[in-house]
Amino acid sequence: MIARRALLAASVPTALAAQPARPPTPTRLIIPYGPGNITDQVARVLLEVLAARHGWRVTADNQPGAGGMLGTNALIRAPADGSIFGIVAAAALTIVPHTQRTPRFDPLPDLVPVTGVAISSSFLAVNGALPVHSVAELVAYARSRPADNPIFYYSPGNGTVPHLNLEALRRALDFPMQHVPYRTSAAGNTDLLANRVQVTMDSFALTLEHIRAGTLRPLAFNSPTRHPLLPEVPTFAEAAPGVRLMNSWQGLFFPRGTPAQVVDRAAADLLNVVNSTAFVERLPVGTGPFALGPAGLTAHIRAESERIGRLVEEIGLTQD
Repeated sequence: MIARRALLAASVPTALAAQPARPPTPTRLIIPYGPGNITDQVARVLLEVLAARHGWRVTADNQPGAGGMLGTNALIRAPADGSIFGIVAAAALTIVPHTQRTPRFDPLPDLVPVTGVAISSSFLAVNGALPVHSVAELVAYARSRPADNPIFYYSPGNGTVPHLNLEALRRALDFPMQHVPYRTSAAGNTDLLANRVQVTMDSFALTLEHIRAGTLRPLAFNSPTRHPLLPEVPTFAEAAPGVRLMNSWQGLFFPRGTPAQVVDRAAADLLNVVNSTAFVERLPVGTGPFALGPAGLTAHIRAESERIGRLVEEIGLTQD
């Protein structure tokens, strides 16, 4: 009996030693945007909840520039040892590769998708003086205008999500609108409120206060369900069936070559956070969870990139 106990005791360290080591968690998050940017806000909420729920200790590393491309390229070049990951917005992954003459990267070979994080929806809204109250009325009104006096929509620049969404809507419903690109959303919104331009699909946070004040009128919401703050506003599925638009979203990525066990362990913890009430309740207004794992995020990027690529080609956007 004594010999048997000694044998069992001796076998315990060997069994423990044979177990694979738990993959480490990252220690640095590259944020390719400046402090206060929507992606930066989402990232900081994520890191705080990760620390509280799973003990992750991660330093936020803002590397803004070139619309997120500088930081994204820094992530691509980072060591693939699991120590560094990054949060990247949809535009850098699904729009930029189609609008640059020589894209700096192809997202799926160069980055390993881990999880979706957050997604932002927007309203199609018009200046309150415009005599339209629905998508159908907007289409009819735009068609009734003389060619030399069209209605105008603004975006914060060519190739941005608002620009591509309004072009997709205009083409799907076959009605005329003239695009006016601005350097910033704030500048475009100022002219929208002054009725120098009439239509927008800019960010929820930018338009909500003006919708509440009555200076802007919402016609449709770009989400599968109506927004609880404005439940009277229909979704696009209700207002314009068959029209497919895009949303702004953020995802988490490792550099190519990061071990699969590191990615899998990170995805489990991160999805737990993204689905948590603690995370969802602290997201910026107009933003919700985007809980996709590695396979789901990969499929979403591929499908959205293909659709955006076709639209960019149809529009004939000048590549930089």
